[in-house]
Amino acid sequence: MNSSKLSQIVPQAASVLGQPDQFKMVTRLSSMSADKSASKIQAAFRNHQARLKLKKQAAWQIHEKLEYSSEQTQAKLKDMFERLLKSSDLLSPSVAKSLQKAGLPVEEKELLRLTNPDNIPVEHTYQGPRIEGPITRKTFVDLIEAFQHGQVLHEKYVCQILHQARAILKTLPNFNHIDLSNLHHIYIIGDLHGQLADLLHIFNANGLPATDNSYIFNGDFVDRGRNSVEVLLLLLAALIVFPSSVFLNRGNHEDIMVTVRYGFQNEVNQKYPARKTPLLDLFKDIFSWLPIYSYVDAGKPKIMIVHGGISDRVNLKKINTLTRNRYVSIEVQPESKSGGKRLTPDEDSEYRQIQDLFWSDPDPHNRQGCRKNDARKMACFFGPDITEQFLNKYNLSMLIRSHQVKQEGYEFTHDRKVLTVFSASNYCGGSNWGAVVRWDYNEQEPWLIQYKTESVEMEKLSFNKQVTLFEDPVYQSLVEKIMTNKSLLQKEFEKADKNKTKHLPLTVWSEIMATVLQIDLPWLTLRSKLVQEDTQGILYNTMFEGYILDNTKLQMSNPGIMEDLYMWKDMLMLLFNLIDYNHSGFISRNEFSDVVKLLLRGENGTGDVNEAYIEELSSAMDLDKNGKIDINEFLESFRIVNVKDAGKSNQQTNLPKKKVQNTNF
Repeated sequence: MNSSKLSQIVPQAASVLGQPDQFKMVTRLSSMSADKSASKIQAAFRNHQARLKLKKQAAWQIHEKLEYSSEQTQAKLKDMFERLLKSSDLLSPSVAKSLQKAGLPVEEKELLRLTNPDNIPVEHTYQGPRIEGPITRKTFVDLIEAFQHGQVLHEKYVCQILHQARAILKTLPNFNHIDLSNLHHIYIIGDLHGQLADLLHIFNANGLPATDNSYIFNGDFVDRGRNSVEVLLLLLAALIVFPSSVFLNRGNHEDIMVTVRYGFQNEVNQKYPARKTPLLDLFKDIFSWLPIYSYVDAGKPKIMIVHGGISDRVNLKKINTLTRNRYVSIEVQPESKSGGKRLTPDEDSEYRQIQDLFWSDPDPHNRQGCRKNDARKMACFFGPDITEQFLNKYNLSMLIRSHQVKQEGYEFTHDRKVLTVFSASNYCGGSNWGAVVRWDYNEQEPWLIQYKTESVEMEKLSFNKQVTLFEDPVYQSLVEKIMTNKSLLQKEFEKADKNKTKHLPLTVWSEIMATVLQIDLPWLTLRSKLVQEDTQGILYNTMFEGYILDNTKLQMSNPGIMEDLYMWKDMLMLLFNLIDYNHSGFISRNEFSDVVKLLLRGENGTGDVNEAYIEELSSAMDLDKNGKIDINEFLESFRIVNVKDAGKSNQQTNLPKKKVQNTNF
């Protein structure tokens, strides 16, 4: 990439990325001594940099594997719903009806009635931004300034934006057709995940959307970050003001089932408690109307932009003509048009193609063909031959996708024919770069712009501090994974320790860790951080010393129940929120028992359920003993406790949070 071109686009990024590595000598020595000293110091510095890079790579691998692992819950839920639709007689009618409702479109008249902005009064105490008259560029800028200062938009104006954007989205085809002969260039933005600082940085560095400054946002606008509502509202407002130069693709997180687990639904509940149910229904409906992918005619190059990826079964002719708002959730298969419980073969094929477009990844080992995505347990891994065949079939030059966090913010694969772009920097407490792609008309290659929006300057920190900042959030997740599988791990360790020595060989310990936790990590490299060892091998029980699963409110005779509850907490929250269709915050003990039975059937693969076990679980969850279960209270009080630090045995093992720097306009 030409550095002068880059400086024209983003001077700030060019100034950072264009600087060569520098090393200054500050000690005055004779010339010969100085030369020798400089050589030694430079060698030490290079060694220090190499060690730092290796440690970051190891931590990054853990981060990536755990990210995949967390999404496997979504796949389990999808499988559970498929079983439910085929055998809904397993559950009580009220629970079955609530769960099935998740996959159905919202009833139009009722939605419009409950979210009509004309019927929503604004309290005289409201001090936030207001929208009077049509939404204009000034409205858009006012919203940016308000959100930058932490203001929450009133639900009246939220509904106003959502309904105007919905009207536009409903008129769009299943894919955005973008012609750069008119637009001249376009910025392609990957996952933002509710990170408002990154979106504001992008606008500040590259200019606000305009008729001559077009943007495409490639899905995953929401979840994870704390400002998903504001990010989504800004993107929809931009679409309203500049419908011919702002384009939105749907991502796998634009799915009401996924947002239950990853934060967006809770954010809506907290910011709009009085109107959370109709607002969530409106967001749910808008997600279903987002276009599926984009086609960019950049002159000589022709580019397809999709959130996840492709597969050998994706047929764009079929995708272009399907009824996209049928897919309210990709987690729950839609009802068959025939009225039956099972989809027809054609409908099933269509449903799986949609999953592939939103969830697939390039094969990490560059294997040929398509294979099951064993990392996400959903959709597929597609190989370089699949990319080649797909691009040739549809006369495309490149596939640009997002969906995966990358350490540099972007990554080329498949002989540079697939480009992944991820725009949420320092994602989930990590230290990755965010990236933006700019493509100009008739240019053969994209321009790549990297950035980070954080106030901590990593290059000014010590070596140990750099590693700690990056590793802590990652290792915390790993500790949680280990502790929620403590009983299973101990059982396998003891079985392998035939001589009862409390030791295991390194290879045996690492094999058990990989098998039980189902994460392929460099366990031998990680052992120094997780467990003690001596000349006889790994002291496997030391891995659990210093950490306990604790909740003073729960008293249960079966200690394994604590681990089960913690391991299932994400699944329980998903199912709980679906049954609690009016978002009251409570479900009955009987409804909860139905949910746990569904979980156990999925885990055991049989219809046998221990009723005494179910009763103890239900009793434990009913903290107030009033016949109702408040899952949020339970989840907030349940924790992994660190007892290593003297005097802190009752404190949660919270990790330091990085400050995010908002870009000032």
